[in-house]
Amino acid sequence: MPGHAVRNAGLMAGIALAMLCPRDATAQYRQGMPEVLPQPARASNDTTAADADAFRAAYRKAGSPRMVVYWNRDLSDAVTTQYDHVAQATHVEGGAAVAQLSDDGRTLTQDAGAASVTTLRSGERRIDDNGSRQQLPEHTDWPLMTAFNARLQGAGAQLVDRTVALRAHAADQSAEQRKDTQTLELKALQGKAELLVEVLQTHDASSPFGVMFRVEVKRVATGELLASLVSDGKAPKPAPGRFVAGGKGYVREAAPEQTLAQAGDVVANATMTALTRHWQ
Repeated sequence: MPGHAVRNAGLMAGIALAMLCPRDATAQYRQGMPEVLPQPARASNDTTAADADAFRAAYRKAGSPRMVVYWNRDLSDAVTTQYDHVAQATHVEGGAAVAQLSDDGRTLTQDAGAASVTTLRSGERRIDDNGSRQQLPEHTDWPLMTAFNARLQGAGAQLVDRTVALRAHAADQSAEQRKDTQTLELKALQGKAELLVEVLQTHDASSPFGVMFRVEVKRVATGELLASLVSDGKAPKPAPGRFVAGGKGYVREAAPEQTLAQAGDVVANATMTALTRHWQ
């Protein structure tokens, strides 16, 4: 009995000591231990993967058409490039005085500078815009564009760069032919890509990053509209987080803020879904 009494006293002392030890007020994961509740299913991630797989299969069935992405760039209805003939003239009267020492070194004289200088330049200036339309600053726009392209490429899409296609075609044209950028651009697209993907932005204060996206996918050879959609880039609501220990018991883990890359992913996923629906 004395032995049991000693062990019981030691056990009670250990429990009391554990209760007196201060707990960390910040949320902590219990590393290496099973969770209090099972990890919630991440349905959105599974859906995204399934959509990408469906697009990959439909894209291959459609013959893996090459795509050129026009990000914030209109393919305008102008059929020729308009130019103005311009001339620039510069005229300067008088000039700075020039100090000059006489031959004997005793006299300092000042002579007036040139009476006038005239410069005349003439040439041509393009008067129509190039289709570019910028809504977001580059440090915000670039991650969106990169995520959009990466999502399509990750699902197997072949992307063609507009600038390279345009310059490659222009290299074989005369100087006069290169002046008509509309004709040059269309011929470059016809030779390098089967599909044109236009992604345009317009201001929308209610969207996560202040813009609304409009996407249209067109067949270059025929002008056929394959897909058309509008998206605010807002990511699906995340599944409930797992329980973590906090200062007042166990609480749900806070959902992270949406990133720029996620907005680009959302627009790309919507584009792939629309194309999959068309091809199926």
